[in-house]
Order: sequence, then structure tokens, then C-alpha cells
Amino acid sequence: MTDQVNQDPAAGQDSEDLFATRLDVWRFLKEDGWKIGRSQFYDHCKDGLLRPDRETGKYKLSTVEKYARLHVRREETGAKVNEKFDRMQEEKLETELAREKIRLERETHELGIKQKKFIPRDDFELAVVGRAVAMLAHLKHMVQMRVPDWIDMVEGDQTRAPELVDEATRDIELRLADFARDVEFDVILEAE
Repeated sequence: MTDQVNQDPAAGQDSEDLFATRLDVWRFLKEDGWKIGRSQFYDHCKDGLLRPDRETGKYKLSTVEKYARLHVRREETGAKVNEKFDRMQEEKLETELAREKIRLERETHELGIKQKKFIPRDDFELAVVGRAVAMLAHLKHMVQMRVPDWIDMVEGDQTRAPELVDEATRDIELRLADFARDVEFDVILEAE
């Protein structure tokens, strides 16, 4: 089944068992307790999971054993020898994928900033405060301007207060509608 090749010990190389054909390798694997069908084994060879030595064209025992540990299950357990290694590899790949997703999110966000799709929080908060101050100023001005009209409308009669409230509410809603539009306001904040 295997050719015993003794190489020159003076050259610093050990003897190595070699398999002449794929069939010899498959038979060895079956005898050694590995669970693999012939067609599956040949598919693995075709996929490059096991390759012959470039110089000799034969299969080295060490290469065959490494192939078996990585890609074939043991007959008695039905498990790969390196299942723990496989799980670790899988976890590593999942971690790398998660890291890549985070990097993609960061790069997408940075691109959005460069494309001016985002504004700094301080600028946003300042704009909101500015709109609120402007709205309050407009409401105060509107009340001062409309109070005489409201009083005339109810002719100073306390019993007609609900009409006054309705009219004031309508005027406030009209002013608030002005702020619902996307309009720029100039707000001057003065320290007192």
C-alpha cells in the first residue's frame, strides 16, 4: 500500500511513507478509522483539499493525516478531530463579520457627515432654541396687538370669555403654523 522511501539521513531528511495513488490514500484512511466515502474523498481531492507532493507526485503520510484531521470525521465518534478548532474558526469569522459591520456603519455615518446629511448636535440645539425664542416673541407680539380686538369682540362682557379664548386659540394656532414651515429666523440673544 505504501512505498517506504528512505532518504539520506546525512541530508537531514527523515524517511516518509508515500502513497502512490488516491485509491491507496482512501484505503489507508478507511483502515485507519476515518469515515469517508470514496466519491466524497475524490471530490475533496478535486477541490484541492488533498494534493500530491509536487516533486514526487505521491501523497505524503503527514499531508494525508493533516487532511484527515481537518476534513474527515472519525468512524467511532462521527466527529472531526478538530471540531473544537472549527468552532473557534467559526467564532473568529463571526467576530470578524461583526467588526466589518461596525466599520461599515462607521464609514456610512462618516460619509453622511461629509455629504452634509447630519448636523452637529450643538448646531441643532441652537436652532431649536432659536425657533422657540422666536416663537415666544411672535406670540407675545400677537397678544399685544390682538388684545384690543378681542376685547371689542366680546364687548368687555365676562360671560363671553369662551369666545375670547376660542379667538385667542385660533390666533395662536395661526402663529404656530408659521413655525411649522421651514423658514429661517434671525434671533438675537442679548444678555441682561
